Amino acid sequence: MMLLQAVVGSMIIMNKRRTMESIPPSLRQLWKEWELRVMILLSLTTQIVLVILGNRRKYIAGTWIRIIVWTAYLLADSVAIMAAGILSNNLGDICRKDSFGPEYELLAFWAPMMLLHLGGTDAITAYSLEDNELWKRHSFGVVAQAMTTMYIFVLAWTSSLFSLLFVVMFYVGLVKYCERVWVLYWASDNKFRDSIPDIPSSESKVVEECRLKQMEGYHVTPHQTLEVDVPNHLTNNIPSSSLECVPYGNELLAAYGFLEMVKRLFADLVMGFQDGYATWSIFANHAMSASKAFRIIEIELGLIYDLRYTKAKIVYSAWGIAGRFIGIFLTLIVLLMVSLHEIILITEKHRHHSKIDRTITLVLLAAALLVELWAFLQLILSDQTAYWLIKRKNTTILRVIKCISHSPLTNWAIPKRRWSNSIAQFSLLKFASRENPLPCLRVQKMLGIEEFLDTIQYKSTPISLSKVDLRGRIFKDIHDSVRRWTEKYGYDTNLKAIYGQRGGRTIEWFNDHDLEWSVELEFDQSILTWHLATEIMYYQDREPNEIGNCLSRYMLYLLVEHPYMLPLGMAHIKFRDIYAGLGDFLEKEVIRDNYPRPRELIEEGDSEDEAGDENEDKEDLDATSSSHASGSGSGGSQQPAAESRRSGRWWWWLKLPPPAASRSIQKQQKKKDPRRIVDMLLQKYGQKKLERSNSVILHGCKLASLLGLRDNRWEIIDAVWMEMLCHAASQCSGRYHAQQLRRGGEFHTHVWLLMAHFGLNDHFQVIPRSRAMADAVLR
Repeated sequence: MMLLQAVVGSMIIMNKRRTMESIPPSLRQLWKEWELRVMILLSLTTQIVLVILGNRRKYIAGTWIRIIVWTAYLLADSVAIMAAGILSNNLGDICRKDSFGPEYELLAFWAPMMLLHLGGTDAITAYSLEDNELWKRHSFGVVAQAMTTMYIFVLAWTSSLFSLLFVVMFYVGLVKYCERVWVLYWASDNKFRDSIPDIPSSESKVVEECRLKQMEGYHVTPHQTLEVDVPNHLTNNIPSSSLECVPYGNELLAAYGFLEMVKRLFADLVMGFQDGYATWSIFANHAMSASKAFRIIEIELGLIYDLRYTKAKIVYSAWGIAGRFIGIFLTLIVLLMVSLHEIILITEKHRHHSKIDRTITLVLLAAALLVELWAFLQLILSDQTAYWLIKRKNTTILRVIKCISHSPLTNWAIPKRRWSNSIAQFSLLKFASRENPLPCLRVQKMLGIEEFLDTIQYKSTPISLSKVDLRGRIFKDIHDSVRRWTEKYGYDTNLKAIYGQRGGRTIEWFNDHDLEWSVELEFDQSILTWHLATEIMYYQDREPNEIGNCLSRYMLYLLVEHPYMLPLGMAHIKFRDIYAGLGDFLEKEVIRDNYPRPRELIEEGDSEDEAGDENEDKEDLDATSSSHASGSGSGGSQQPAAESRRSGRWWWWLKLPPPAASRSIQKQQKKKDPRRIVDMLLQKYGQKKLERSNSVILHGCKLASLLGLRDNRWEIIDAVWMEMLCHAASQCSGRYHAQQLRRGGEFHTHVWLLMAHFGLNDHFQVIPRSRAMADAVLR
């Protein structure tokens, strides 16, 4: 085996030599000169991209920014490590061949700059939560890269100015890299959970004191008390002048007051009764409005994002602030020294330095300084700094920061947005109709990317929440539901009856038990059924309700794009079956009946295929859906005869019309009016009996027929979707909510946190442990 490996290795080396020999010497020399420079500039480019876009992804929900940030994040470490390796290899070869010349000391100075790049930016340390778990790997990387840099330092030591500056930048880069590893360690799931203190309760202390007093001979009588920890900001006398200098200063204080509770939610830890009662007493207050409540939630989610994805944990500490000042000062000194070296110290030794290398060095230092200044600007304009100054009543500095924040340059560099403020939309009818199908469909199927590309293409434009008053409606519904429940049963009772249902309370409220079957289905099937019914009502009514339709398409978006944010089920499989069934129905019933293909355009070999297709048209939709399910389960081991006959035609594999087909027919096939589709669906399935059929299409059409008979149908639709959204939000894990913060945020997460502030969450203790606290009465 070892002999075989040696033979294979020698063959690879020989082939590599032959390949290099085939390249012209001029190109080889060009690559030798620019290999390291390209890597250095590429590393710098990735750092700039991460600085500009790393923090913007929390309020931009587009796919493009995720792709760019993901690419830059993956390239950043790899390119910097590769550049350091190339540099050490080149310098090692030079030292082995002859003495180390002064022309190479400038190249060696790039090594600590790569260490600085590996330290990353303050705006992003982890692309996803899983990256935080790799802190051990990065710890090893710190040691390895520090040793590589020291090796280069030993090779390049000449007692010159650049050798001294090498030590300074090595310190700056090493500190940056160590900071990144420490933040990754702290943001990892286990450490983040362990850093949260236990539920504050003095019950154990009281019990221990009672036991000691009893041992001393005292008579102790317990009685019931209720202890509630009020957030600190409510007890402090904050001057109004300080709050006026900060936009939404009161909301900022409230968000910080509840930060420990929110951290518990995202860590999936149990909440104390005191936490629930304290937050409920504030959010249930009549002075609390929907805009204030959601603004508090936006600030809370921004703080959680900073803790899990950025260097906020260390930046907003005494060490972090001191480190920023030291880093800026040292980088500025090095930049000035190198610049003076270029301007004044023009000696024979200096002329050995390449002009391109000198320019790259200055660009690296200037970029490092600008990155530090950018990070410092973000620091002073952050919510954490504003909170710290408000608590210390430092109105003067707050006013200075307010003036800085209002400058046009600052508004462009650091926007005030906290999240995308929009909700994504996904329409089943538009997706199934495939109005503008992508080319090469069967090639997509072979590669397994068909569904992914279709989802991106047919996903509707997100709707801004400023256009649809969803926040006000949801806040009012939750606020009124909790108020009615607490007035009737009290707050310390089980509130799960409010959020544990998913449409049942609405059916009971409207006393419309004919629709009860639709909310008793499995949750994912119920979403699909109500979505199809809502789509049908939306296209049939002349004045449809935008809130109900918006929630319907948003819930389907969650089911398709993020099924893990919904209660467990077979959502993805059921959605695949229903859109396949709808797609077949539309192809057969709509296109073929209304836009028949001329017989002269059908090739001779298609006659048998057409006969087979006509027989397939007679099958019921339930059979179609079941065939798709069985087909996906069997893995497609048997290829239909018609498909086998067509497989030799290039246009069939590319999912294109036959070459003889006219463009007019292609245009006609794209004319799929949703209203006509809805009419045909109701005509075929609206009057059928449900019986025991599992067809979501049949359920949706039947539900639409029943809703069409009611004048208050949109009130029912809105209320049912509100319940479904709240139910789904309450059942989602805090980790999944944290994952969405890097994608522009989800309205689903905001609803989840709003419900938690009202105590509508399984994290809170149902039985108030600290309600039974005993005050020792000494007699």
